[in-house]
Amino acid sequence: MPLDDLNKLVRERLGIDTYPYQKYISEEIEKNLDRKGFIIISMPTGSGKTLIELSVAYHLINKVNNIIVLEPTRLLCDQMYHRFWRKVFGDNVGVEYEGNCESFEKGKKIIVSTPFTTAKCLDKAEAMIIDEVHHAFGDARYEEILVNLEPRFLIGFTALLPSYKKYLIDPRLIKLLGKPEYLVYDFKSLTKIDPSFKLPKAIADIFDSEFNNLEDSVYEAFFKGLIKGNKETIKFLELTFYTYGKEAFCESYRRLIGKVEESPYIDSICDSKDLSHKARALRSVLNIYRVEEFKPVLIFTSRKSTAYEFERAISDLGKVKVITGDSSRYERLKVVQNLRKGEIDVLISTIVGEEGIDIPEAKLLIMTDVPQSALRFYQRLGRLIRGKEKEEGESAIKYLVVTLTPKTSEYDNLDEALRNLYLEGVDVSYLIEKREDKGPVARVVEIINKSGGQVLINQIDDTKKKSNLSLLSLLESNESKSHVDEYIDRTLRDGKALYYYDEEMMGKLASQVLLGSYCNIGFGETYMRLCNSEYKKIGEILLRKKGNIKLDRKSSLRPFMKLFLSSNLNEVMKELSEKKSKYEKELEGKDYNVEVHMSQIGNGLLAQILISASVDSVTVNPKIQINYYDLKDEKLVKLNSLLIAYSSLINFYKLTSTGNGKVNSK
Repeated sequence: MPLDDLNKLVRERLGIDTYPYQKYISEEIEKNLDRKGFIIISMPTGSGKTLIELSVAYHLINKVNNIIVLEPTRLLCDQMYHRFWRKVFGDNVGVEYEGNCESFEKGKKIIVSTPFTTAKCLDKAEAMIIDEVHHAFGDARYEEILVNLEPRFLIGFTALLPSYKKYLIDPRLIKLLGKPEYLVYDFKSLTKIDPSFKLPKAIADIFDSEFNNLEDSVYEAFFKGLIKGNKETIKFLELTFYTYGKEAFCESYRRLIGKVEESPYIDSICDSKDLSHKARALRSVLNIYRVEEFKPVLIFTSRKSTAYEFERAISDLGKVKVITGDSSRYERLKVVQNLRKGEIDVLISTIVGEEGIDIPEAKLLIMTDVPQSALRFYQRLGRLIRGKEKEEGESAIKYLVVTLTPKTSEYDNLDEALRNLYLEGVDVSYLIEKREDKGPVARVVEIINKSGGQVLINQIDDTKKKSNLSLLSLLESNESKSHVDEYIDRTLRDGKALYYYDEEMMGKLASQVLLGSYCNIGFGETYMRLCNSEYKKIGEILLRKKGNIKLDRKSSLRPFMKLFLSSNLNEVMKELSEKKSKYEKELEGKDYNVEVHMSQIGNGLLAQILISASVDSVTVNPKIQINYYDLKDEKLVKLNSLLIAYSSLINFYKLTSTGNGKVNSK
């Protein structure tokens, strides 16, 4: 099909015109596809490679039975499908991820999917268009998928970012498709092809500052609330640790002794002689963005102790100098002069807005932390992008690299920064792609995984541990929200995890409702033995509430939540169904009835549990209302509610038939 037809389609359905350079590259790919099946196209971020991917599909659609468009993440699958593929190709396109195979089963001509869903749902792919193909090469699992699908055509697209990594292509792919044809288009070549092509002021990249095992254990101790002390001090130290590294953290800790309880976690990290995660990440950045190519390099951090650690960490990579707030104006000016003369390669600074550090020659700015102040961020950014306006072509492009600590709140601080970068004309597309699933939600998911796939919330948040299971205490409590609660809520809202209430713990609470109800109308020996002041008080509450107890406070219910990954729902349902059968067997011969009614409330479900139980000619029938916040799976909620009711009945019958007059609260 002629490209002109596609251009008309794109104009009609997307409301945009194809640029001359995009048309040129599309034609080059078509020419190569007539003789090669394996092509890798390298283009700058933000240059509109998606339109070229559409042109490849348009060229192949009548030559193959299926075209699989691989995106590295489900977020990109959704974005690309809704914004581009469905609009241009209509009903011919499907989208699948997270193991769903419906579009594959329906035989859609083009399917936008993730690699692992494609591997599950498809035996053979005739043509594959791979977005962000740099993810594929060197990843054994990804390569295995490509080899097993045996495509006739494999066309990969990647961003043009400075990198010395060579693609490690699986030899089986080369045997299947031949050596790849590389079509490389840098900024210079694009401006030659199309003078209207506009260069971004800078390109933003992001590097993960990964914790080592020791650092990870320290941060997790903060995350779980295992380190005790003044609340604000703990929060400050946690932020200092993941934002600036252990040198700044230990310096602050020593100043704040007395406000934090002694901890072996803190002692171990402050005794360590290793470089901090931030210093290790800085070395990784400068192994890719080499000093000799990008000098002079600017590095910003907000802490002096971190700045001097960086100086030690990278002293072998070039001539390095540090300036801080302690440096005099004369010292700053001298440093900048030496830097412009080429006598300094790397400047590490804690100074942002002050006079004396404007260096328009700088090509690379590394921010090892993201300032929460928008002004401070803007000032840092200005040191890079307000450079030599007379420079043209690729040499005028500047690079901004941000290092962030994954599975911490540092990734959350990026949102405002992204907006500022975009408004300043910085290309942030690569940065957006790499930030998905990197914040505190990833930490919650990791803890669930490390705990065998299910975890009580008090194993994530130490403040949620209960010393007893008293219904009265629960009804009277008004627990404050901890720092982890927000992360857990986001994990649930993002669909990464689900939960149910621990049926044994909740069953003990519900059995106290049954006993309170019994103590309102019971008599005889059993009444005398069981009905202490606590159960009588519960009975009084039931009378006031017309037999209905509400367990609806989110803060009170949190300690009973058992989190599990959404992908494990079927396994969890099977496990809970087996418990249901076991409980029903235990209750055989007992005189009881349970009904569960559900209704939607806000972003969750409300379960109304009606329990009827008879003992010694006395029948109790209280109602227990339980809220399931941020949970919409009715089958899960109903099954969990039944288990809570059954567990409460088992406890109730045990107590009414033995000499023990107290619910075991351990």
